Amino acid sequence: MKCLQIALLDDHAIVRHGLVSRLVQESDFEVVGVYARSRDLMAGLAAVPAEVLLLDFVLGPHEQDGVMLIRALRVKFPKCRILVFSTHYDAATVILALRVGARGFISKAEDMNQLISAVRLVASGGIYLTPDMAYRVAEATATNNDGEEQSRGDALRFVSLSAREQEVIRCYLAGMSITDIAEKFRRSIKTISSQKSSAFRKLGVVSNNELFRIRHIIEGGGDRTEPID
Repeated sequence: MKCLQIALLDDHAIVRHGLVSRLVQESDFEVVGVYARSRDLMAGLAAVPAEVLLLDFVLGPHEQDGVMLIRALRVKFPKCRILVFSTHYDAATVILALRVGARGFISKAEDMNQLISAVRLVASGGIYLTPDMAYRVAEATATNNDGEEQSRGDALRFVSLSAREQEVIRCYLAGMSITDIAEKFRRSIKTISSQKSSAFRKLGVVSNNELFRIRHIIEGGGDRTEPID
């Protein structure tokens, strides 16, 4: 029986160990590469190809971002199907990962048996999303003509934010003040204000009202109620 060859990339040793321990329980799975850094992944896949790659979307500060890495992998290893798994599980991130070449996206909060099912589906040529996420992705992009392009553009810009900028924006949309956010993450008010300003520039918004107009993209389909500045 031919085994399904699987590689994985994650910068956390405990996560790598847990994934390998579960994957090898499947008699038809073979883990051919386990990597902590993207450059090691590239070298490893060139030496020992994989049919499915489990890829963490957000790596360390000195690593490529998920978008650039998926693009590079699709160019160098077009036959390798990429299944993204991440704690950053929102419609905007999923939309972008799929657009640049991922074949599925699963949250790290999902049950390991669900991960096994996702690996099998992606290996068979399918695209994996949970029903809930599939609905949220469809809802986020289900507008017409110019609205569709704007929606996708907002998603692209949101995913370009750093993880900390995304945290700040999500908390801000949830009604937290700059002071509240600073206390929550134990950062200075100056740092949070700077991260909010940087996020606004990347998103192309200049006011709170403009930010709330794209909250349905950031939250994967929430209401569009706008605040009063």
